[in-house]
Amino acid sequence: MRDEKRGARTMRIAARWMSGAVVVLGLMQGSHRAAAQAGDAGRGSGTAVAEGFDVQRIGRDVYAVIRREPESLAVQSNSVFIVRERDVVVVDAQFTRAATSAVIGALRRITPKPVRYVVNTHWHDDHTAGNQVYRERFPGVEFIAHENTRADLATLGRDNRTGQVEGIPAFLARLRRLMAQGLGADSTAISPSERAALTSASRIGGRYVAEAPGFRETLPTIAFRDRLVLTGGGRTVVLRWFGRGNTRGDAVVWLPDEKIVATGDLVVAPVPFAFNSYPAEWIAALDSVAALGASTIVPGHGPVMHDDSYVVRVARMLTAICNGTASAKARGETAEQAAREVTLEADRRAIAGDDKWMNVLFRQFFLAPAVARAYAEAPAPH
Repeated sequence: MRDEKRGARTMRIAARWMSGAVVVLGLMQGSHRAAAQAGDAGRGSGTAVAEGFDVQRIGRDVYAVIRREPESLAVQSNSVFIVRERDVVVVDAQFTRAATSAVIGALRRITPKPVRYVVNTHWHDDHTAGNQVYRERFPGVEFIAHENTRADLATLGRDNRTGQVEGIPAFLARLRRLMAQGLGADSTAISPSERAALTSASRIGGRYVAEAPGFRETLPTIAFRDRLVLTGGGRTVVLRWFGRGNTRGDAVVWLPDEKIVATGDLVVAPVPFAFNSYPAEWIAALDSVAALGASTIVPGHGPVMHDDSYVVRVARMLTAICNGTASAKARGETAEQAAREVTLEADRRAIAGDDKWMNVLFRQFFLAPAVARAYAEAPAPH
């Protein structure tokens, strides 16, 4: 019983860490340092392989930086490079300055052109903490975000960062003690995928804390409301806000000529994360993403996609959650009762299978917070 209580406590701490935007997603185990070995191979079509991320050419002078850390409590954000005639537009920075510097190093192997704009898709630190590095390397750079994101970075972001820097060391120390005993975050036997994920999270979280004394807040300098179009430089870059979703300021970057879209954390694969989200509005935002008809989708975390099937699946799961919780609330049931009824078992089996860590992610970092938020949003019974 004591181990169960300790495990539950550790997972609650992990959940708070995740909801504070430390969570990022990737596909394979890697390092946060990403000291690239891409060389000239990064200039062609194909994939430039680096330690911790891959650089994939996804269009004419458009590149996706796709992380390879395992899915965990702390990883780094994907990025996109849009190379124009005289400069570069970058979508999202990373969680640590070391990782952001490595991504800039990969950009430098593609082009010597300066970065003119960095788009922050939302306020979470894993997409914004590296802004400082772009400011230091490119003095003329502008940072663009939705107006809600700019406001949240100056409020939620600051409070969140303070809490993370204060709380992560003790959490990581406990996590390492458990792992040394062959236990996972829930105090049960650790699985291989869980060990890889938590080891990666420990490295990245530790790096984040180590960098904290030198952190300099770098807020967006340009904010938009519904739409902003960057023209010139031989291409059109459209920034859209489709309403609240994963956060209240999710920006989508759309290249209409290339049919490429970067979604930020409106799309995260293979498990979405729903802390502090807006499930009903998130569905509408995903419908708007799908309506673009993109041939290439770059999620905030996870692999490049070439159809909208996953986007549709996430919208369907959120719809089931919203409908199920609304029905439960209308019957006078509590949030706890609704959570026991809305399980998405078929989706859980398809996404997580029998993998312990994937089931933790699905149940505790997507399903539970989504159900709680959807229940809170549902109208009270008459």
